[in-house]
Amino acid sequence: MQDKRKHKRYSLDLIEIHGKMSLADKVEVLDISLGGVALKADRRLNIGKEYFIKLQKKGITLEVKGIVVRSELSGMEDRGHGERTSIYSAGLVFKDGYADKIADFLKPLEQRRKKESPPVADRRLNVRFNITTPGEEILSYPLQFKVKLISLGGILIQSQQSVEINSTIPMELSLNADKAVTFIGRAVSCTMMEIAEQTYYDIGVEFTNLTDKDKTSLKTFIDFLAENEAKNKGGITGNAFA
Repeated sequence: MQDKRKHKRYSLDLIEIHGKMSLADKVEVLDISLGGVALKADRRLNIGKEYFIKLQKKGITLEVKGIVVRSELSGMEDRGHGERTSIYSAGLVFKDGYADKIADFLKPLEQRRKKESPPVADRRLNVRFNITTPGEEILSYPLQFKVKLISLGGILIQSQQSVEINSTIPMELSLNADKAVTFIGRAVSCTMMEIAEQTYYDIGVEFTNLTDKDKTSLKTFIDFLAENEAKNKGGITGNAFA
């Protein structure tokens, strides 16, 4: 059967290339403090794992890193068409270095709370604020992957996380120690695989939004693979002298 692919694909059996992609989900933030945040999500968060959190309230945006210290199943939720999904509650502790940003973000909430509620004695350092108004609350997390095949048009990667077909994902590809190609990947396929009782996903990704510089870096790397493949097919020849 003739291969109708536009670009030739190269296997990376002898060269290991890894990358990372940033997946995101919208979550419901229950409350937030100077020390951490409590939230609900339709995805289990792994204890000890680091996540990026983006919050927006009335034009104010906060982006911080947090580490999961609590994660548990809290119930089920109807999604329509007879579908039900698991809902998890989780607690994250903010990483050091974000205290000033968090304080600035909480200041308007604190002022509003003082106007709406009578003053009470509260000696806690980490005063919590319940977030009830609608807003954009996004939880994102970096995920590592291994590249199995590569071409000028895209890559086939192996990941422990599945993705939706046609979804677009910010990705980074490390071609060597000092070169990283960044792009928006479009998932064109996602196949579940079982390897040594572990579940993995083979994901076909199409390159989009590549800069000219990254296109050049990618082509240089693929030319290197093509040259190596040609050498291996041709074998090694020479003269023997007695």
